[in-house]
Amino acid sequence: MNRPFPVRLARVLADVTGIHHDPARHYLLESRLSGLVRRFDLDSLESLGLLLEQTPTDEGLWQHVYDAISTGETYFFRDRPGLDLFFSSLPDTSSLRSGPVRILSVGCSSGEEVYTLALLALEAGRLHDFRLEGLDLSSSQIEKARNGLYGHRSVRRVPENLLKKAFVQEDSHFRVRDTVRAITRFSRANILSVFPPPDSYEGILCRNVIIYFDDETRKKLINIFYHLVSPGGFLLTGTGELLPEGGAPFQIESRNGIVLYHKK
Repeated sequence: MNRPFPVRLARVLADVTGIHHDPARHYLLESRLSGLVRRFDLDSLESLGLLLEQTPTDEGLWQHVYDAISTGETYFFRDRPGLDLFFSSLPDTSSLRSGPVRILSVGCSSGEEVYTLALLALEAGRLHDFRLEGLDLSSSQIEKARNGLYGHRSVRRVPENLLKKAFVQEDSHFRVRDTVRAITRFSRANILSVFPPPDSYEGILCRNVIIYFDDETRKKLINIFYHLVSPGGFLLTGTGELLPEGGAPFQIESRNGIVLYHKK
């Protein structure tokens, strides 16, 4: 019989990150955090929870925790049909009536999703019509995103013409060109505890993130997204990540099996 996930650890993670992980997904947290138990010579996850309670949240141990719970495999043009639909549905201009179309990627990891949108804009001849922002809890992932250097595995689905146009090859890696990076910005932040002005974005991407949270946290997230998306804008979540009932009044638009959430 599996042991229950330590209550102390679950509580301190929720208190610091604002994220109440779905108990059904605690096995994923356990697998990701077990390495820290060994790395810091602790005897259990319970001990990790106790140590985290005693550690300032801006010190090294917490950064390792953010890395462990934030990282996952990602690559350019992942789940491309959803990105294509999202991109083609965006307003032509900012709701501010001047300036670029603003897009936010929540849980952006090492930046591939943000740069993929930049490549779509480049392909459409509209690179400078957009400003793309990525948020993630992990400092190391944000640093990778800002650096814009990727291996073959990450760029394996980038069309050859875009690979040549948008990247500079450096030995066995590919660096995003400065002209593409110029429309991006990456920040280490928790979306649950930062509050940009309302109507800040024409589109928000939050894919493969909310599936890990409990219903209460999902509703909180969706209400934040509704606050941040300008009228006429869209939210795209991951495949199978349906919004909980009782959340913000997005209108569901399903096209070819892909669900977009529209703020009228």
